[in-house]
This record gives sequence, C-alpha cells and structure tokens, in this order.
Amino acid sequence: MRENILLNRRWKFIYGNIIQAKENKYDDGAWYDIDIPHTFSQPYFMESEFYTGYGCYRKIINIKKEWLEREIALEFKAAFQEAEIYLNGVLVKTHQGGYTEFLANITGYVQEGENLLFVRLNNLWNARIAPRAGEHVFSGGIYRDVTLIITDKIHVDWYGTCVTTPAVSREKANINISTDVVNASREAVSCKLEALIYRQDICVWKEEGMVILPPDSILSINQKGDILSPDLWHPDTPNLYKLICKVYVKEKLCDEYTTNFGIRWFAFTKDKGFFLNGEHYDIWGANIHQDHAGWGDAVTRAAISRDVRMIKDCGMNFIRGSHYPHHTFFAGECDRLGILFWSELCYWGTAGEKNDGYWTASAYPIHEEDEAGFERNCMDTLKEMIRQNRNSPSIIIWSMGNEIFFSTDDVMDRAKAFVKRLVDLTHQLDPTRPAGVGGTQRGGFDVLGDVAGYNGDGASLYIDPGIPNMVSEYGSFVADRPGEFTPNFSDNAEQNYEWRSGKALWCGFHHGSIFNDMGHMGMIDYYRLPLATWHWYRKELLGIEPPKPGIPGIPYALIMEPDKEIICADGTDDAFLTISLVDKKQNIISNPMDVTLTVTEGAGYFPTGPSITFSSGSNSFLDGRCAIEFRTYYNGINRITAAADGVKACEIIITGKYGEEWDNRPRKWQQGPPYLTSMPKSAAGELLSEHKPVFCSSFKKGHPSGNLTNRNEKETWLPETDGNGEWVMVDLEGSRSVGGLSLHFKEKSAVPCRVLISEDREKFTELFNLHLSEDKKTIKAHLSSCRLRYVKVIFPEKTQELEEIRLIV
Repeated sequence: MRENILLNRRWKFIYGNIIQAKENKYDDGAWYDIDIPHTFSQPYFMESEFYTGYGCYRKIINIKKEWLEREIALEFKAAFQEAEIYLNGVLVKTHQGGYTEFLANITGYVQEGENLLFVRLNNLWNARIAPRAGEHVFSGGIYRDVTLIITDKIHVDWYGTCVTTPAVSREKANINISTDVVNASREAVSCKLEALIYRQDICVWKEEGMVILPPDSILSINQKGDILSPDLWHPDTPNLYKLICKVYVKEKLCDEYTTNFGIRWFAFTKDKGFFLNGEHYDIWGANIHQDHAGWGDAVTRAAISRDVRMIKDCGMNFIRGSHYPHHTFFAGECDRLGILFWSELCYWGTAGEKNDGYWTASAYPIHEEDEAGFERNCMDTLKEMIRQNRNSPSIIIWSMGNEIFFSTDDVMDRAKAFVKRLVDLTHQLDPTRPAGVGGTQRGGFDVLGDVAGYNGDGASLYIDPGIPNMVSEYGSFVADRPGEFTPNFSDNAEQNYEWRSGKALWCGFHHGSIFNDMGHMGMIDYYRLPLATWHWYRKELLGIEPPKPGIPGIPYALIMEPDKEIICADGTDDAFLTISLVDKKQNIISNPMDVTLTVTEGAGYFPTGPSITFSSGSNSFLDGRCAIEFRTYYNGINRITAAADGVKACEIIITGKYGEEWDNRPRKWQQGPPYLTSMPKSAAGELLSEHKPVFCSSFKKGHPSGNLTNRNEKETWLPETDGNGEWVMVDLEGSRSVGGLSLHFKEKSAVPCRVLISEDREKFTELFNLHLSEDKKTIKAHLSSCRLRYVKVIFPEKTQELEEIRLIV
C-alpha cells in the first residue's frame, strides 16, 4: 500500500554553490539547521532587497529494506526556482519553475539504510523562466513541503485521477473519471480498478473493471456514472465528494488513491455576469500573495488555511491567486471552506526598465534565442498547474498571466500570439473551465481569452466590453494598521453592472515587493491582523459591526492568545499568537511599545529563532497589538513569554504532537545571507508612467484616459463635456522619485490648467514651476527627484485634448 512520509524536519542549509556537498563524505557541520518550509530570505519582513544566488540543502533519509522492491519517489511541492536533486551523489532530477510541484523517482538510486539527499537550488533571474518580471519578491528556497512516497509497482499515477461532470442539474450529475494506472514492473499485469464515490462516508456510486497493463506502462482507464440528487458545491454550501480508486492484482490491494471533488456548473457571460449552479452570483473577492511575516513564502498549511478563512470571514467569496500557481493545499482549502478561486500562470509583467537581468524585464523575451525556452517553460508550468489542481471545484478559471502588456513594443505581437497559444493549450488540457487573462486593460489582451480581467483603471475604461469580464484588481491604497474605515474602491470599481461578473480588491494581505510601498496595500497586514478596511467589508457584506478603535491609556499588562494550544509537529501546522497591550480593566490600548517573545522551554521557534521583538517603529506593534506564527517540529511543551518594559509579562504553553522526540541537540540558527540584491537603479530619463492607470472625471467614447500613458496610442483623452472642472489623474501605483513631468497636447495649448501632485490621493500640492515648450503643445516641469504617486491635471475653465502625460526619473 501507498505510504506518504513528510520530510520537512531536520535539514542542513548553506548559501552558495557548494556542489561538492553532494558527496557523503562532505562535512556540513558548519551549515545551518533548518526545517521545511524554508526560504533563503528567512527571516523576511517585506524588504525590497533579497538574496539572489545559490543555496544548498542536505538531508539524510532512511530507506527500509522492504521498500527496495517497490517504487520510491520524492515529491517537492515547490522550490524556487531552478532545482537539481541528487541522491547519494547522483543527479536524479532537475526542475525549472518556482511555483508548481515536481516528482523525483529515486527507485534505482536508493540503498537500505541512510541515503544522502542533496538539493542545489538557485533563484537567479533567468530569461527563459517565468516570471521574467513581477512586483513580488523572488526569494529562493524549498519553501513548500517535501514528501517521500512509496508505492507498489502497480499504482495510480501521481495526480493520476481526473473527475469531470459534463452534465449537471439539481436532479442528476454525470460523472466521468479518468484514472492513470502505472505498471512499473517488467511484466504485463492483469489488474482490477475499483472506483468508489463517497458523500459523508456513504458510498453513492461504485464501479470496477479488469484491464491488462503492459510492462513499464501508464494506462488511462475511463469510467462513467450518474449521481442522483447531487449535493452541489457552492461557497455557501461547499459540499465535497470523495473518490477512492483501488487497484488490485490477483485480489491483492496494491494501491488506494483518494481524490476530493465537487459537483457544480457555472458560466461567465458577456451580458449577464457570472452564474453558479444556474443562478446569478456576484463575485466579490481579493488578490492574494503567498508570503507571511518573518517566514516569507515558506508558510505552513495552517497559515494557508488561515488566509483563506480571513477572506471568507469578511464576507468575500473569491480569491485571485496572484500571480502564480499557489500551493495545491490552497485550492483544497478554497474547496473545503467555500471560496471561488482564480488560478494563475506566472506569465507576468510589471513596470520598470525592460532590460534583462532583473524582475522589471519585458514579460515576453526581448531576444529571439530565449523565446523557445521561455515558451516551453510557461507551457510546462501551465500543464503542471492544471494537472495538479484540476479536481478542485473552487477553481472557476485558469488565467494565462497578468499585465503581460508590460513587454517591449517590438515583441508585443509575439507576446499576444503566445497568450493565444496558451489559451488553446488550456482548452485542450481542460475543456471544462474557461481560459482567462488577467490585467488586460492595455494592449488588446482582453479579447485573447474566454474571460478578461481588468486591473486598475480598467474598471472605468471598459464599460460593457461585449466579452465576459470582471475587475481583477481595484483599490491599491497604501496604509498600515489601523487605517481608515473605508473600502479601497477606485474609480467605477464599486459599480455592480449587470454585465460585470465581479471584482477583486488589490489586495488581501500586505506582502513583500520589489517596489517597497506597493506591499502595504492589503486590507490585512503582513502579520495577519486586519486593518479597518477589512472591517468595512465585513460590515458591508455580513452586517458585523467593527470593533471600537483603540485609544491611548495607561499600560498595565500584555495578553498573549494562541489560536490553538496543540500543533502537529511536522511543518504543516503552526500556532498564530496575538499579543495585546491592555490597561487594568483589560481594555486594549493603542500605546506604542517594544514587545519581545521568548521561547524559554522547548524546541519551537519563530522565524527569527527562539525570540522575536516587535516595535512600533518597525510597523510590527501597532494599535496596541502584534502577531506572529510559531512552529515546532518536535513533541513536547513550548513555554513562551511576552515581555515589555514597565508592564506585566505573560506566558503560554504550546504543545507539539505527532512528531519526533526532541533530543535537545544544539541548533545552528540561520544568519542573514552574504549579500542582498537590489533593483537596478533607474536610469535618468526612464519613463515611469507607461501603462500606468489613469482616472478621470469623464471621457468621450473612443477617447479614454488610458490613452495618456500608452506611448504608442494615437488617440487622445477628451472629457464628455467641455465644462469647468474636468480632470484627469495618473496613478504610479506606489510612491516614486520623479525628476520630470510633461503634458503633451494635441494642439497648441492656450487653455489654463492646474497640475497637482500627491503621495496619498488626499493631500495635493500644486505645481507652479511649469513652462511651455517652444511648440506650445507641451507643458513641462522639473521636479528634482520629488516623491509622488499621483499627478492630477484640472481644467478650471475649458478642456484641451491631451495626448500623453509623461513622468520620468
């Protein structure tokens, strides 16, 4: 029978390209002691700089004698981003791509007893690996689980089941099951495949059949059936079924493989929005990156579940997995908790200079010799994403990427043609779901897929576009706790048009970003404590009143509250600790404070080791509270204290179970990397405004405001009226250092206008150092590296056709 053994505990790690460490005789005594999930950047707290280079891992795995006659494999849930897997000094697997799972078959490479597993990994920018660009951070590491899988020679293949429901009603659901069965032996085998479907432990369907498996083969076996009066999956009622596939040879049970799935039907329409199970359904959700305070991308399954639950708990029903495939457990939690999920490929673009070498490069390769390799990598990743998640009922769309229009002009046509090929491939791989494209508000990408996702100003630029669509990002306001009790609506995103399927906030959680303040745009902060915005959505969607805002008081004590007191000690679980500053009446007060947590007994730790300090100055202790996730990989109690000067300390106990006993061995804690990599400095004259969102008071048909940041767009912006007070505003989507500004008019400018700049869209400063160029069509201003995010142009008397607003370094 199948065995799955987590290998998350007790690894060695070192920075650098230490290939000689693949040999058993190598001494790794100076290496750090780490556990999986792990990142090169640990501990990580939203810095825009991060280590790029190699990192090496070593672990001893023990192989039992009886396993040698079976199939043995290593499953990596993800490793960013180029991985080489060695066993006992021999290379057994390579994988390119940082967001999908891969399997290394080690059957012929193992021996009884101890075996050395060595992983060489790098996160170097690579012209042929997606993403070539993106505003997240790209830390290396084995940042998702590692599992040892032992199976019989005859078994169900890895992610070898596919369940589809081609026809569904409330009365009956047609079920199609495809199961890939492996015969890894050298002889043909007659086997029986038994498929059983359960709902709440009651078998509702069963079928079996005999097949002949040729030697060294994989055979797809198809089975069909009906389920009467099915319990439909819906965010309000996330009903799941369980398929168990059993493989027998001569009445011996060789394998048992379980697949969860749901029964539902849905449709995106161009004129009536989204429908689920035959009824109109408004999508309202948020985008989510995968990193957490201190741990970076290396989060536990419990932390993933907490993220999904927090989106659900404010009343939202949808998550866009921005902008790469997430852990398969993520989709599984969306299935279980009831959240619609948009799963996205990492074909991604972002602002910045389009030079190769860093993650502001052109989304599509600029050199012809890189095109084939990049396209192959994207297609491989797409295939992996779909195969690994295809049975999740929560997934309603496969997205081909995000803001791919951030490619150089000379490759834009090839970038679009490749999107179309990805759409066609998606239709082949999974004809049951639409292929969407995210961030299509520029460049004509919106018509390439089945569903268009409009970001930023797309909510106002695309009114009734005549294709299935939704607002895939809106908002993007920078704030830290407690923030304002308001939604993060940007222009026109709040409108519930009949033809619009829904909208998704940018973004759910604070996250690390190469653009620094872009990471502070969540409705929940990096430590997983809500801002007032989250409470606004909860009141709007669920009718729950917000808590009273914190006020200063006289500090008396600290209170520490865990979300659980017992955790599974295997790297899949953690305890979420919330620490509050209270007065004598136990009221939470908002005074600034430095708070230190310390593990005084036990093997558990924080991302910083056995202690961690929070402060108001680092935005980690705000509004009287802080929080962090705590892990242990060993059985036993962990005594944790919280202390601060001048107040009463507190203590809790978290117990680890279902792991190994701790042997009190000394641990060499990971230190910071040998160097950090920064975004290349912007060159003087670099264009900052290209493709950036533009909002306006109004626009005439055919003359939308988005034209003003599209360099090659021949059309202009014109408001609907020529009346007083019309305005247009560019959003750089984050505070930038701007050296120059220019307004380019279609005709000679004799119309007065006011130009204002702002960092927060609330306080504006008017510019007075404006001057007309010789051609009388351009107004310029030198800004001396002024920091700003918004530029607003107001026409107090009469408007003039604008061709472009340019902001440069």
